[in-house]
Amino acid sequence: MSRPIPLLINPKAGSLFRSGLKAWLDTHREAFTLVPTKSAEHLTEQARVLAESGEPIVAAAGGDGTLMGAAQGLIGTDAALGILPCGTMNVFARELGIGSRRFDIALDAMQNGTRQPVDIFTVNGKPFLQMAGFGMDARVVRLITPGMKRWLGAASHIITALKVAVERHPVITVTLPNGEELSGTQVILGNGRRYGGEAHLFANAQYDDGKLDAVIIHQESMAVFFEIISSMLMRGATQRNTSPFTNVRAFESCVITAEGKLDYQLDGDYVGTIMPGESARIERLPNQLNVCVPSVPVPLTTLGRFMGHPMVMALKARLKQLSEF
Repeated sequence: MSRPIPLLINPKAGSLFRSGLKAWLDTHREAFTLVPTKSAEHLTEQARVLAESGEPIVAAAGGDGTLMGAAQGLIGTDAALGILPCGTMNVFARELGIGSRRFDIALDAMQNGTRQPVDIFTVNGKPFLQMAGFGMDARVVRLITPGMKRWLGAASHIITALKVAVERHPVITVTLPNGEELSGTQVILGNGRRYGGEAHLFANAQYDDGKLDAVIIHQESMAVFFEIISSMLMRGATQRNTSPFTNVRAFESCVITAEGKLDYQLDGDYVGTIMPGESARIERLPNQLNVCVPSVPVPLTTLGRFMGHPMVMALKARLKQLSEF
């Protein structure tokens, strides 16, 4: 890159310090031009302004929600989204092979990587990058407070899920374009394979095939969580490895309704509640989003993740220098 990359950043975000990004940026100042943002809306606006001014890459620092805010400003433009993943789960960055808080890999993806087109789907016009959840998982996200997320991190989801597991949840109906109706108490839509960290829930999902993969579970609350966990252990749900109470489908669009109040989340952030008589229409946008991805994805095996850790890589480089001396 012959010029610094504009980086959208919230200077007051605690994740900058907890993730180590601020210290990392102090040693990579020449690579970026920092663009402070005041709110999610301001971030989207700034991304659009930068894209329309001709910037080939617009980077954003944050978690999945922050990345979606930046993506909203870039959809339909020639600019590619650069990702510095410093959130709690960083699911989208993991999906693209960047990993979580692997800032050197993220920078290399912007400077030397490739540009990957990614499908963007919407719920009643609001876009999401990686996943959407209707039912219990959205209820969990809604109940997690900023303080819980700050102090407990990913563990806050487990603790809150145990509380939600004893509640009663409405039956959800998913209507497909051909008129077929599927029902359940939990519906999760995935544009990629991951659902929380490195856990795979959608065995065959791809973010550029024009379709969403769906897991629709019709069981009592606690059984839903066991079904999700077992699917993750199997590296993703298929119709062959799930119970008779679960449907696994792929489609381009659908309509979701419920018999009672239905919470929903997009990319891990609570977005709203669908009331009885209302519906959520899921559709794919005509334009894809270009994203900077590494030429060589971060290793995903346990040994590979260990060998790919920055400290291990630095030690390997030092040992190589000594061997050549």
